[in-house]
Amino acid sequence: MKSLRWRLTLWFGVSLLVVVTGLILAAHKHLDYELRQEKWERTAPGHTDWVLHGSYSDKEVEDILGELVRFWIIVGVPLVGVALVSSYFIARRSDRPVREVNRQLANLGPMTLAERLRAPDVDPEVGELVRHVNDLLARLEQAFNHLGEYTTQVAHELRTPLQLMRLRIEANAAGMKPELAEELQEELARLTNYVETALTIARAEQGRLELKPESVVLKEFLTDMLEAFSRLATAEGRRLLWSCPAEVVVNADRGALKQILFNLLSNALKHGDQDILLRVRPRQSGVSLLLGNRATERTQASRQGLGIGLRLVQALSHQLQQAKLTIRHRRFFWACLRLPVAEKILSRHPL
Repeated sequence: MKSLRWRLTLWFGVSLLVVVTGLILAAHKHLDYELRQEKWERTAPGHTDWVLHGSYSDKEVEDILGELVRFWIIVGVPLVGVALVSSYFIARRSDRPVREVNRQLANLGPMTLAERLRAPDVDPEVGELVRHVNDLLARLEQAFNHLGEYTTQVAHELRTPLQLMRLRIEANAAGMKPELAEELQEELARLTNYVETALTIARAEQGRLELKPESVVLKEFLTDMLEAFSRLATAEGRRLLWSCPAEVVVNADRGALKQILFNLLSNALKHGDQDILLRVRPRQSGVSLLLGNRATERTQASRQGLGIGLRLVQALSHQLQQAKLTIRHRRFFWACLRLPVAEKILSRHPL
């Protein structure tokens, strides 16, 4: 599919070629008629009273027209080429506002709905499009805020009843079957976890989640956190393979970082069937934390993604200062979390 820029260039080039070809054919036909049908008259040198009459032969006409065609080709082809190059740059300059609008739209997300598109010094048509898109963003932001407030309110309203139900079950556990009491406690714990997750997502997406960034020695942090996941992977006949340079220190909120890794590793255990790989790679621009594993055939067929867990991970990573999260979930699942460096990396050991 050709871009608008190339279509404009092609249209301009074809139009120019048609016009030039028409002019050349018209001039060629008219000159051919004049040379073949019209006769010439001129005075003889030295005898002003003499008038010479004559006409061109077919050979002379063909030579004249052939020379003229060659001249047109020599001059016209470079001119058409220059015109095509000029039309390409003109088309590129013309679609610059559209490319700028596309770039701004690509950077918009749930956390940046308050931003508006900027398109200074554009054509009226593009300006009108930008105004309509900004109006749509305003309505979307309002609806998103209402939804977030509603989610927060519902989560708050559900927390107390769920807590009361858990307390009542604990108080009356003696008069209930142990299996039933345990099952109810598990279901209530699951619902409570969903409520707390929804509340955290709403706060993070609304920018009301209070984070406390601090210097985190990443290897010590991962050693404490990955021990439980290593045992879970071993129980399933899999391995959690990870590596991290000893002196990598990042700037992040410990709770948010732990929640992000917990959800990503839980997803890898739930939806994967082979070893889980975790690598920490220091870069000049920051630290990249890579996590990946092979997805199961059932997960590949469903393609349902991470659901609420993915939304929580994205919301928390957006709240982390200077952090960026990239996730791909196809045949292989992998996530890349980029974190800012808190201190200078003293050693760079190969992974």
